Amino acid sequence: MLLALLCLCGICQAQIGVKPVARRGVADLRKVDVDAQKTALTGEWKWYWHQLLKPGQTAPSFEYIQFPKLWSASQWKGKPVPSQGYATYALTILLPPHSERMGLELPAQYTSYQLFVNGEEITEDGQPGTTRSTTTPYWSTQLVLLPEADTLQVLLQIANFEHYKGGPNLPPRIGNLNRLRGERYTALALDILLTGCLLMSGLFFLGLFSFNRYDRSMLYFGLFCLLYNYRIIGADTYALHVLFTNIPWAITSRLEYGSLYLAIATFALYTKALYPKDIHPWIIRLVWGLCFAFTATLAFSPLFFTRFMAYFMWLSVGCIGYVAYIYWLAARRRRPGATYSLLSTGVLMIVFSLVLGDYLTLIEAPRLLLTTGYMTFFFFQSLVLSYRFGFIINEARHTEKQFLANMSHEIRTPLNAILGFSTMLETTPLNTEQQEAVGFIRSAGRNLLTIVNDILDISKIEAGMLSLESIPFSLTALVDSLRTMMSPIAAEKELQLIVETDPDLPAVVQGDPTRLTQVLLNLLSNAIKFTKKGSVTVRILLNSETEENVRVRMMVQDTGIGMDSDALPYIFERFRQASDFTTRYYGGTGLGLNIVRSLVEMQGGWINVTSKLGEGSCFTLEIPYQKTDDQQASVSNWAESAPEADNQPLSILIAEDNLMNQKLALQVLKRLGHVGTVAENGQQAIDILRKQSFDLVLMDIQMPVMDGYTTTQHIRQTLRSKVPIIAMTAHALASERERCLQAGMNDFMPKPFQINELQRVIRKYAPSPMLAVPTAIPAPPAPIVTMQSTDFSFDQLVHILDDDLTFAFELLDLYLVQTPGELDQIRQALQQQDTKTIKGILHAQKGPIQTLGLTRVVEQNLRLETLLLAGSDVSAVHTLVEEYVAMLDAELVVIDTSLQAKRAHAANE
Repeated sequence: MLLALLCLCGICQAQIGVKPVARRGVADLRKVDVDAQKTALTGEWKWYWHQLLKPGQTAPSFEYIQFPKLWSASQWKGKPVPSQGYATYALTILLPPHSERMGLELPAQYTSYQLFVNGEEITEDGQPGTTRSTTTPYWSTQLVLLPEADTLQVLLQIANFEHYKGGPNLPPRIGNLNRLRGERYTALALDILLTGCLLMSGLFFLGLFSFNRYDRSMLYFGLFCLLYNYRIIGADTYALHVLFTNIPWAITSRLEYGSLYLAIATFALYTKALYPKDIHPWIIRLVWGLCFAFTATLAFSPLFFTRFMAYFMWLSVGCIGYVAYIYWLAARRRRPGATYSLLSTGVLMIVFSLVLGDYLTLIEAPRLLLTTGYMTFFFFQSLVLSYRFGFIINEARHTEKQFLANMSHEIRTPLNAILGFSTMLETTPLNTEQQEAVGFIRSAGRNLLTIVNDILDISKIEAGMLSLESIPFSLTALVDSLRTMMSPIAAEKELQLIVETDPDLPAVVQGDPTRLTQVLLNLLSNAIKFTKKGSVTVRILLNSETEENVRVRMMVQDTGIGMDSDALPYIFERFRQASDFTTRYYGGTGLGLNIVRSLVEMQGGWINVTSKLGEGSCFTLEIPYQKTDDQQASVSNWAESAPEADNQPLSILIAEDNLMNQKLALQVLKRLGHVGTVAENGQQAIDILRKQSFDLVLMDIQMPVMDGYTTTQHIRQTLRSKVPIIAMTAHALASERERCLQAGMNDFMPKPFQINELQRVIRKYAPSPMLAVPTAIPAPPAPIVTMQSTDFSFDQLVHILDDDLTFAFELLDLYLVQTPGELDQIRQALQQQDTKTIKGILHAQKGPIQTLGLTRVVEQNLRLETLLLAGSDVSAVHTLVEEYVAMLDAELVVIDTSLQAKRAHAANE
């Protein structure tokens, strides 16, 4: 319907002024209101073939011919004439009385002309001649002022020796000069405006592609905009020729044709890049090849390459139709941005129909409608790319989130064993050297856990998923708790830790004590770390107070190494530290202060720093808190102690598929005085719950047969059980916590868990109140020792298990029984090209081989899992899988030999 409307508009536009048709060389306009309308000078003109007459010259013969009419469709004295040659056209115009000056608009002809009116030369386009050497072709649209007279004698010379077509193509139009000039300037302005928009769009998307070189659709669309740009400014109105009048026609004609050829080829590649799964590659290759074949013709003379334009126009129609089909197909399949693509193609089909009709002289396409159509098309295509760009960003964020979740899982799983077993070892009789070694393990594990938590905190903050709580707490008690915790660390470095609190502070405020503790603990830790001698001072002051709120200012000041003033503007940025020396000498990731600033700003506060190199630093922050009458304050307790067994033993179900984690959980629960029962997967956990009741369920998330989410939902909905379920997973993102709670779990504990934290959660959900955990001041952390990972060592495993030889034998027996069967499953899955099974077994084996210290096997496992998660098929990883199986087979022999030798040695003793 819209196409018909536009065509009707074009036809109406073309019909303006065509009513008075010239007859026998005379155009009688005496009954036409020439001031109000423009008139196309069509009809019968006198025609002098192979004659270039000048005013005053006579010719022996002439014929009347319909004007405009190409020479290839004309006859002189009954015989066809060629498209190459020269001729003169004459017309007498009778004008009515008029009040305004008359003007004449003469469009480009094939391919040069010279206009005389009443004996005077008015304008020229190129230079017509009688030979190719004397003819200079040029294309432009001329608007000239006509002499003041009631009768106009028009003489028009036309010559063509360069183009496939020859002769007049469009009629001159006569009318009010100001009216014609306004229309002309409007057309030029619209073309220049559209050119500017296309130029900026092209450069913009090329710039976007330079930042994201993976999405080639941006590259192709940017190139398409720049290429098609010339079609707008270098054709039709020839706005470029108005600005630059001396460009040779041999160059402009090639640019006009070549820009169209390459633009269509680029648009085909753009469509392929947009929806590669919906196109037919051979069609795109065909279009691309034909476009470049047409472009190659530009190397020949214009007389040769211009004859192919009509064929290319029909090829373009077919291309647009095919593109419309592809976009319709993509929209049906819900591809990103496909709806906008389909709309843009619909607009393009309308525009191209008008352009084609104008090219074939069927209609005169309205300039404003063409410009609006072009801008609508490019606007929709920009929306497509913007939508895709946003889609790519969202996909990248999702990938980042998934990566962080996987990273959290893979790092926290071995950390769970490291911290868990080291905590258990501390509760056993140890000599001085053993206590020191256990301290090293715990210190290294805690530092690694801090780094992981920092990265996850940043992820939560960026995603807006780090929630703040608002509960009553005591600022004074919180600071005292921090002083108790940090005093031993400061004392170890012989530093004085000074804490000053304002006596006017409210006894209790409403806010988030956990996040405040995290902020102050980070600042205090940094202050102590970067101070070799002197003191660290903490000041908590009441800055201002209203009836409902207080603003509390906190300062952490040290006499440490300080910072250069040039580093201060960047100190709160991510991965930035004061200097490279600071990173090398003191370590750290440069994430802590960025997290501190984010947490302070999330609570409505601010933070800044002043520092002087060699004298120390002072971090000042201010946070608003609400006043509260609730005097039951909550204070974070950071002190730890060795866990004590509870007086009330509980029956706890452990849903966990990893053997090492099963053993660790059973040992911890036994140490805490509870009885644990293991279920290797979710289905087994449900079967056990049908037969036996439990006080608590510890639920792993990733398990075979049935995962933790499905198992929990089944327990809640099918079994109708209200048993407390605690999620225990190495995934620690906030979204994971929310998903666990939505599935029906009561609480969430990320691995590696602390024994005290596990005991706290157990007591929280126990059927009746249990003893509180006594607290004590922890011993100062020992320095971090970096140990080189080695392959399997029986003695190292026994040392980790607190010299429990029986427990070590049991673990290795389990491993030697289970692993060969898993390797057989991998071999079978490899033959069946079952990547899902391979990936699942690799994931299950990761924890045990890390615990056993099989370094090379772990590296191969991680390499394989990364490739499989990236979507690699079996053929891409076949060799690596075979190498992995062979390596693990070899390690099994070593483990079995070592186990037998140790058993024999133990029996002899």
